[in-house]
Amino acid sequence: NHCREKYPRDFNRWDAYMQQLKGSCSSIGASRMKNECMSFRDSCGQRNVEGCMGSFQKLKREHAVLRQKLESYFQLLRQAGPAGAATRPVM
Repeated sequence: NHCREKYPRDFNRWDAYMQQLKGSCSSIGASRMKNECMSFRDSCGQRNVEGCMGSFQKLKREHAVLRQKLESYFQLLRQAGPAGAATRPVM
């Protein structure tokens, strides 16, 4: 019962946050994260705390995978150097 008082179940707020995150994920092509956001929002609509928490755990795992992929991608970009240098013909 103490947990309920400390962490109130504000499904409307959770849903709004997931809507924003879903849009961001969609804009960068992070489809797995977007799908988990949709699952989370479905659970909010059903007022299903367990479903929300399960989706949140999956969302955290997908975020870790995406972050690792993005870090690798940006490391490759740094190694490649400036775009202009890579495409400039040698004279």
